[in-house]
Amino acid sequence: MFQKLRYQLFCLLLLIGGSAAQVLGQCTLVFSGKVIDADTRLPLSGALVQIPALKISKTTDAEGNFKIAGICAGNYDVNISHVSCTPVSEHLHFKDDIKHNFFLPHTSNELADVTVRGTISTKGAAISQDIKGKDLEALRGLSLGESLQKITGVSVLQTGSNIYKPVIHGLHSNRVLILNNGIRQEGQQWGSEHAPEIDPYVANRLSVIKGASTIRYGGDAIGGVVLVEPKLLRSVPGISGELNIAAFSNNRQGTISGIIEGNSKKNEAFSWRLQGTAKRGGNARTPNYWLANSGNEEFNGSAAMGWRSATKGLEFFYSIFNTRLAIFSGSHIGNVTDLLQAISSKEPPDYIRNIGFTYKINRPYQQVQHQLVKVKAFRNTGDIGKLNMILSLQHNWRREYDVRRFQSSANVPQLDLKMTTLGTDLIWDHFNTGHFRGTAGITGSYQRNSYEYRLFIPNYEAFNLGAFIVEKWNYKKWLIEGGLRFDHRSIVNTNSNGGVQFRDRTFNNFSGNTGISYEVADGLQFTINASTAWRAPQVNELYSDGLHHGSARIEKGDANLQPERSNSVLFNTVLNKGRWHIDAGVYMKRIDGFIYLFPVFPPELTIRGAFPTFRFGQAPVNMHGFDLSAAYTISSHFQLDAKSSIVRAKNRSTKEWMIQMPADRFEAGLQYSLGDFKNWKETYIKPSVQYVSRQTRVPATGNIPVVNPDGTTSMQSDYLMPPPAYTLIGVEAGTVLQTKQQKIQITLTISNALNVVYREYMNAFRYFSDEMGRNIGLKIKIPIEPKTKS
Repeated sequence: MFQKLRYQLFCLLLLIGGSAAQVLGQCTLVFSGKVIDADTRLPLSGALVQIPALKISKTTDAEGNFKIAGICAGNYDVNISHVSCTPVSEHLHFKDDIKHNFFLPHTSNELADVTVRGTISTKGAAISQDIKGKDLEALRGLSLGESLQKITGVSVLQTGSNIYKPVIHGLHSNRVLILNNGIRQEGQQWGSEHAPEIDPYVANRLSVIKGASTIRYGGDAIGGVVLVEPKLLRSVPGISGELNIAAFSNNRQGTISGIIEGNSKKNEAFSWRLQGTAKRGGNARTPNYWLANSGNEEFNGSAAMGWRSATKGLEFFYSIFNTRLAIFSGSHIGNVTDLLQAISSKEPPDYIRNIGFTYKINRPYQQVQHQLVKVKAFRNTGDIGKLNMILSLQHNWRREYDVRRFQSSANVPQLDLKMTTLGTDLIWDHFNTGHFRGTAGITGSYQRNSYEYRLFIPNYEAFNLGAFIVEKWNYKKWLIEGGLRFDHRSIVNTNSNGGVQFRDRTFNNFSGNTGISYEVADGLQFTINASTAWRAPQVNELYSDGLHHGSARIEKGDANLQPERSNSVLFNTVLNKGRWHIDAGVYMKRIDGFIYLFPVFPPELTIRGAFPTFRFGQAPVNMHGFDLSAAYTISSHFQLDAKSSIVRAKNRSTKEWMIQMPADRFEAGLQYSLGDFKNWKETYIKPSVQYVSRQTRVPATGNIPVVNPDGTTSMQSDYLMPPPAYTLIGVEAGTVLQTKQQKIQITLTISNALNVVYREYMNAFRYFSDEMGRNIGLKIKIPIEPKTKS
């Protein structure tokens, strides 16, 4: 009775303006610059600078200067006009403050002479990188986790050929917060599997904010934040869209995705968008054999609409994600002897290796559905700020189907999990307050998790409350940012679990960060960020007990786990000058009570088969690392780029290396641009090479007996020691076919071009099989542009 009353009171608070752990996009950005006569080089006073999507317009002063404050992060069309000049338009992405100079020609000049120069993106104190444009198009058809590997310092935690989770600076799962269209993704994000239930085709930009650089996204984002950002709704009358098609050779996967959007001519304040994706792939193939039962299916859709005036607006968004993922048959083995034999032989048994290609998905497999509803409203608070409110509802439904080992076994899922999350944010952005601007808000959510059939995670309810303030001071070349956040999390009502007892837990604490950014010279910027953040143990880390289906292992939680605290320092420098672009960063983290999963002996035999056993534990850990990405333009045709990421993590108590950390990675590519030829535009080809070293920094000993190649047995820290280093060759090529009526963008990719046999240390299925072999991908994008009357 008390719990029900508390739930009702909490929901009421949410609905009247409470909060959630989700966050809005930043609405304190500044867009400034100068409008100049392209012929006389004199400043143009009275020029009009407009951002139609925001219903904002400013007139330049006597010196041609303009300044617009209070812009939310996103992509916008910017229109510049002046009497006697030809108006120009630019499409700009706002992630940080932007200074942009526009040169307008007189109407007698040719439009081709229009130039836009002097662009400076004033990065904030957060350290981030993006995937956009051509780079994003080359990744179409891949999952979100696979796509994020393109960013330096990001690797993946992998389960087979279908499940990928982003790893930032060696941290993953609940330490990496994913924002889907501004909403914190709330699924059963437990452990190495359960990939984010997000359709990457929704986004036109993927961003990663490294470390706890910005506490506004949540104090538990110790590893970083992933932003999945769709483009803004159409702001000019008409209808447009795009069609994307992708096909892959290895698992014969096909994907089709489409977007159509419009803006009302009668009511330009109203816009809408519809989007959908279908994907189906069969068994994947290593260089030597097919991966039995490794297909996938996906059907996704979303709808959005919005109404916006200059001072207020309202948006609605709904998405549904459906996937069915086969689990490699060789990972669910009937008895302990066969399991240990399969791991030590490093080959699947013959009855698994001899299965050919099929699209059919058999047991074991998972079926997942995720739905998201979001309503966002804003209203300007005079000339100095904007008040934003978001309400969201998420429902995640996961069904896991084990192998039926007896004829009498029921044809039902062996685990049925449902999670519902209700949340809201109330946030105020202020900007026209001198050199200061910032954001303050309260967030909160209510979550309910329930299960049917076998117990792995208990039934529970969770309440999250948070309050934060972030302020920036910007003067000339200096930008200083500081923030403070308080979070409360409670896990309650855990006693309704068929007689199995679990403790309710409550956690409270503060997080804070500060950052300084200084523009040393044109194109050279230094940033340093220090933060302290904490994370409460998640319910799977506390109470899991049983088969983690997708990763094929038994996991056991520890009910006595305490929150972990991370104190970190990140230093980053960006050089963008002449032919060079360099982005380099180093980081150090001291994490007390680091929660991690480690293998123990013996494996466990269950009615569902035999599986390796893992337990959750805690340790004081020091981490440090280095990220580097560099590009050099050799000539108008050639560009060389390279990147690397290195992570080190050590247990301060035992002086041992930590298990399950990514190995050193190095990658280089050389792009050759062919130039335009008749209707073929922007043609290029880019071969690349990636080297991943062997992970030698693992605990030296353990309690697991492992048979060595010479037949002796030694005590190791894992069932199978890290695999050898590997080198992969890839190729990417693209072009744009431009006819009078239509533009078609074509991209061809080849991964593992030499069909190398290898295993990846961060793949949970490295116990059972090799990685996927050569894979050729063809991606086609067909924009659907509106026809305009001349």
